[in-house]
Amino acid sequence: MTQDLARTRKLLSFYPKAYREERGEEIVSTLQEAAEARVPRASLSDQISVALYGVRVRLGLTSETMFGKALDIAAIPGLVMGAFFGVYLLISGDLPVVSSRFFYPHFGPFLTVGPLFYLVWILGVAAVLEWPQYRRRIAGVCMTLTIVGELLAKLAHRNPNIWEIAILVSLGLPSLLAPDVYVTRRRVMPSLIVGLATFATLFFVTNSRVNPGFFNSFYWSGTYEIVRRQPYVDVLLLALFAVLWITKRREVASAALILSSPWIIVGVAYPMSLQYLQVDTLNAIALIAWVVGMALIVTTSRYRPRPPASVDLSALNSGS
Repeated sequence: MTQDLARTRKLLSFYPKAYREERGEEIVSTLQEAAEARVPRASLSDQISVALYGVRVRLGLTSETMFGKALDIAAIPGLVMGAFFGVYLLISGDLPVVSSRFFYPHFGPFLTVGPLFYLVWILGVAAVLEWPQYRRRIAGVCMTLTIVGELLAKLAHRNPNIWEIAILVSLGLPSLLAPDVYVTRRRVMPSLIVGLATFATLFFVTNSRVNPGFFNSFYWSGTYEIVRRQPYVDVLLLALFAVLWITKRREVASAALILSSPWIIVGVAYPMSLQYLQVDTLNAIALIAWVVGMALIVTTSRYRPRPPASVDLSALNSGS
């Protein structure tokens, strides 16, 4: 039992110092009681749960911090944004490829398996709106199937553009990282607004119209088109973050910045991956501003010990 107690106390190293000092003994006693109720040793699942929660506390990913609350706000809208992005990719990347000779649509020049990925996300959103308490599992399934499917399709040269898939998968991260809460709101209307705004923005900032006699597809030039016009969208997103932050709506501001993360990062990462493209200065500035904003969110979300309860001396004196 002494060895098991020592092992249990080692798990506290996953927690920040302030949290250990405040709740360390409570965690140890709870874990020991749970172990004694079953066998005289803490189960591996209990130890893993304690360690993982300690990591979440360190990273500010609990429902008690602003970062955790922002992830909770961004979780379902992120999945809906991914579904709408998938629909846009289906329309502009796979579907409307028209031959100038025969004028008929067919599934694009690459014959990708992308439509299957997008269907997974659409079904995933339908499921998460019905059972929002399972959003983490649903997001995990959507992300895993997309990543595995992309890798397998690449072997057969039937995969969509890797950068679009990277954005799609990243939009599931808020649901994967968001803390579990007892009551999970569906947030149907805000999520649909975010999804429609994503679709409309992509429609207006990209130009994937079919040229006569040329099989065009968003997978050829879509990422370049996004990156080229990204600064204009970044300015609006960062301005929105600043306004919401200044007006004390910091959880919503943080959620907006989280949802803009894949687009801002790809705006710099994509040209860096190609020798013939240079990183746009405005995209680089947007990335720096994003890093500053995320650092502000993370530092604001560090765990802080609760203030000691104040004692009413007048009540004690009257009682005596």
